[in-house]
Amino acid sequence: MIVHVSARIAIVFCTDKRSTTAKPGASKKTIEKRFKHMTRKHRIALNVHTTLVAIAFAVAPCSSFAQQEAPSVTLFKNVMVFDGTTNGLLDLDVLVVGNKIHTVAEDIPEAGTWEVDAGPSGPLYSQIHSGGSGYTFFVEGEEGTQTVELAPNIIDGGGRTLMPGMIDSHTHLNLSMDNGRPGMEMARWDYMAAHASSAALEWFYDGFTTVRDMGGMADGLRRVIDKGLMEGPRIYSVAGMISQTAGHGDLMFESQTDPLQSSTFRNGIYHLANSPDEVRAAVRKNFNAGATHMKIMMAGGVASNKGPFDASQYTDAEITAAVEEAATRGTYVAAHLYLDKAIRRALDLGVMSIEHGQFMQEETAMLMKEKGAFISPYIAAVMSEDILTHPVYGNPKTFEYARTLMMKEGTKNFAEVIRKVQPNIVFSIDIVSTNGMAARHHRDHEKWIFADTFGNYATLKAMTSTGGKLAALTGGSNPYPAPLGVIEEGAYADILLIDGNPLEDITVLGGNPKWFNAEPRTRGIETINLIMKDGVIYKNTLN
Repeated sequence: MIVHVSARIAIVFCTDKRSTTAKPGASKKTIEKRFKHMTRKHRIALNVHTTLVAIAFAVAPCSSFAQQEAPSVTLFKNVMVFDGTTNGLLDLDVLVVGNKIHTVAEDIPEAGTWEVDAGPSGPLYSQIHSGGSGYTFFVEGEEGTQTVELAPNIIDGGGRTLMPGMIDSHTHLNLSMDNGRPGMEMARWDYMAAHASSAALEWFYDGFTTVRDMGGMADGLRRVIDKGLMEGPRIYSVAGMISQTAGHGDLMFESQTDPLQSSTFRNGIYHLANSPDEVRAAVRKNFNAGATHMKIMMAGGVASNKGPFDASQYTDAEITAAVEEAATRGTYVAAHLYLDKAIRRALDLGVMSIEHGQFMQEETAMLMKEKGAFISPYIAAVMSEDILTHPVYGNPKTFEYARTLMMKEGTKNFAEVIRKVQPNIVFSIDIVSTNGMAARHHRDHEKWIFADTFGNYATLKAMTSTGGKLAALTGGSNPYPAPLGVIEEGAYADILLIDGNPLEDITVLGGNPKWFNAEPRTRGIETINLIMKDGVIYKNTLN
């Protein structure tokens, strides 16, 4: 359906099966002629009383449209756009209608005529937000004429950088309480949920409008945020991590002989599955908890002493069971892995996202690129020397210290492999048992070290468009089906205005070369002047 909206008048005729639109500049006689051919029930007249108009109407019976309000309209002028894919800033304006980006073009006029192709999937907005006076919409139906008024919002960016909201592709919002595994195990569900809510706010006001939670979170927090009851990012989640007994995701203590004795197990943080059938059952439990994709533990880890760091976990049949079961919902499986051989096995069995994977070699990276799979690595803990000053990972008396040294040794070629092959790499912070100031410092240093390792452009692309592609891989399980991480027509209006050019200076996004000795800061990044998510402005310090 094409909808023309002019600064003077546009008449849209709808029926339950089709719609006809008066052309821009059509004569009054032509408009009246078309209007007479429609029944009163299905007439909609749109009268514009201000200068800027751009509306996308739903492909739906007009009787249902009468129940909706008009979308909000925001026009960003005088901005330099990083669109999520281009290595440079573009001198363009951006028009937002409702919760999606309507137009990206040079010198968008504050008056004019616009066309919108609603397409087979519906209009360019899915939620409606009303405003004050400005535009007046008259909807004519059986019960008479209804009037909805709307105030347009024109924002002068003052030459700032406009970019997509950032995406953190590996979080654990539910596991941010202190004291590691003991802290997780002692936490009641309400204490855990409160930490998750606090973490969501922290990530959001640092500019992350989307996060991908990789273990420990069902869909409750996402539903609360999406309902508008609290501020926070969009959330993709795996629900419970799927692990074999004595695997990396088995959080039971030695004294616990039954999973039901484990609070984290009862809270759905992880599932123990020891056969293909049990893996399928765990995947289904996660879908029942609102999971958008799955995560299986295929190897040991730095923070777990349940098995050797290089231990191979899960059989081919068990991994295949997870992949097949996820595919029934149109989504994918991610795997916790480090070693090159294990990464190749996972890719051959259909795993589409490698969590960590820093031991990957060039040949395997080429296979990953060929299959269109993704790698989601944390960088600071392996590239930054600051990790050796950490009280646990830098303490020679802990088992974590030895594994940290193994990590640093085994990942020496990782950056070179990524730069040469350029597989799909996303930005991931991946911290647990960390909150407040410590979490802020970690996020800031992760941005810095990622940019220092791969360059600013690769970093921005990883935390925007590539993160958006990975989010879209959830297919039929995707709670946010429009594009994310890009500034393009039809994408969600998740937008940041930055005082500076992040392609040249990562500090304007909060990047900090210091980690544990960084200066304290308040919540949010001062140089991120505006945060919009879903077409709604949550922060604006321009004035």
